[in-house]
Amino acid sequence: MVRVNATCRFEETITEAIRPYCRDGEDVWKASRFRVLITTCSSAGLFYQIGLRVGHFTHVFVDEAGQASEPECLIPLGLVSDVSGQIVLAGDPMQLGPVIKSRLAMAYGLNVSMLERLMSRPAYLRDEDAFGACGAYNPLLVTKLVKNYRSHSALLALPSRLFYHRELEVCADPTVVASLLGWEKLPRKGFPLIFHGVRGNEAREGRSPSWFNPAEAVQVMRYCCLLARSVSSQVSARDIGVITPYRKQVEKIKILLRNVDLMDIKVGSVEEFQGQEYLVIIISTVRSNEDRFEDDRYFLGFLSNSKRFNVAITRPKALLIVLGNPHVLVRDPCFGALLEYSITNGVYTGCDLPPELQPLQNRAGCVAAPPCPEEPC
Repeated sequence: MVRVNATCRFEETITEAIRPYCRDGEDVWKASRFRVLITTCSSAGLFYQIGLRVGHFTHVFVDEAGQASEPECLIPLGLVSDVSGQIVLAGDPMQLGPVIKSRLAMAYGLNVSMLERLMSRPAYLRDEDAFGACGAYNPLLVTKLVKNYRSHSALLALPSRLFYHRELEVCADPTVVASLLGWEKLPRKGFPLIFHGVRGNEAREGRSPSWFNPAEAVQVMRYCCLLARSVSSQVSARDIGVITPYRKQVEKIKILLRNVDLMDIKVGSVEEFQGQEYLVIIISTVRSNEDRFEDDRYFLGFLSNSKRFNVAITRPKALLIVLGNPHVLVRDPCFGALLEYSITNGVYTGCDLPPELQPLQNRAGCVAAPPCPEEPC
């Protein structure tokens, strides 16, 4: 086995456990003679430069294929045997796809990965039974991995229903995922989810196109303080992640966390968290203008992307805290479902709810609590 690194990668960035497999990878000619080669899609292009052609490899496995653009994915696939070759694409088409910055490229569909495109083709679709309900995939073509080794069952239930046909199985370590079930700030003990309604104000600075929400930023800081300095369930700052869709909100939250000496908490966009996991995830949704209803997608901005939603709410292991304006978020199908799930399970707190959600609250028998008091950090 040999790993071929990108030519721009510095040796000191390679972990000690992997370095023995990289030495022969520095010589592409020598590397091409190994039975198993590990490389990125782009670096696989090095093998064309030394004259390798179709048929050199019997098998090509593309990991995280949902994040690779199709042209990128085709680089290693061009070297597999067209007679008896086997191609395996592994990834999640329900999470974030390739990052495409060119509007022209997006217009021509390059933001759709090869994996996602193939999964919409008839051969890869689920069968339908006589009543039109979804059945199983063709086992010769698709293997669906359903065992989840990350999250508490209460955090997994909603994404399982929205994106994975209710098929996800909880296989996480119980001691990890249940570690915060007794946290004193949970609206419902034993249920590790908080949806905190905040009717704040969204704002922009100068000519910056990025939004921020001061009220939500302060609430994020408070929750971080409460978690990091809890008497009963203290959480390390490195185990907390804060996700927010706007760069300006990232800046504001980082300033507040610096002021309370919690700089080790990672704050970033959804894209920065894909593939990662944290004990606690706090999501600040930012958008809060209740008057702009003419175009939901423009009005909600980044929030109207179901893949971003799926990635964000599936990062936590033991606790998820969502901060946002329910009067705005109810207009998005995914966040609307999360609001309903939170209300019916008695874990909604904060501001008053919009009229369409109030009957749910009455049936659940829970009363909206006021925002977190000013507690010392």
